[in-house]
Amino acid sequence: MKTFKVIFTMMVLFVIVTGYATETPKMKIDPVSDGKIQVSFVSAMRCPVELTITTEDGTIVYYWQSESPADAVNHQVDLKKLGKGTFNVSLNYGCRSINRELCISRKEVKVGPAVQMIEPVFSFRDEKLNVSFLNVANKKVYLNVYKNGQHVDGFTLGKDFDIQKCIDFSNVEKGNYSVVLTDCFKDHYFTVNK
Repeated sequence: MKTFKVIFTMMVLFVIVTGYATETPKMKIDPVSDGKIQVSFVSAMRCPVELTITTEDGTIVYYWQSESPADAVNHQVDLKKLGKGTFNVSLNYGCRSINRELCISRKEVKVGPAVQMIEPVFSFRDEKLNVSFLNVANKKVYLNVYKNGQHVDGFTLGKDFDIQKCIDFSNVEKGNYSVVLTDCFKDHYFTVNK
């Protein structure tokens, strides 16, 4: 019985230590003063950080990038330049992102809950593009292919949690193609050079 208690205690300590060691990165958005917000980010590891604010139709209205890898960021954004409306605030760090909805009205600023995402993985080899994406939001995901700004093809990838897609580029002419994966938060880009 004594051995069981020792093993049980060690397992509990292991779970507690592991929980503290793998701290989830956090992003806060707080009003500061005079129409400004403070975007704060804290992570256990240092990595490049990008802050992007987009409109509902995906237009980028604000972009900021850290000059060097960081594990903490405090950045102010002037909301007067954005105007009223609903926006998506996306903070990319490494191969992940935290997304929050930001609703700006004349009287108040509302911030939605944080949604953590893993960026899609694109791999182009043997004239095939493999796309892998964890669709955390379980909303519809689309993939479109463009060449010189002209739409070449498009796919609805569905709304499953785990999305895998292979696109054959062997029958298209040589050139550069822009691949855009669109989820409910933002567009993710990849370039194929054939």
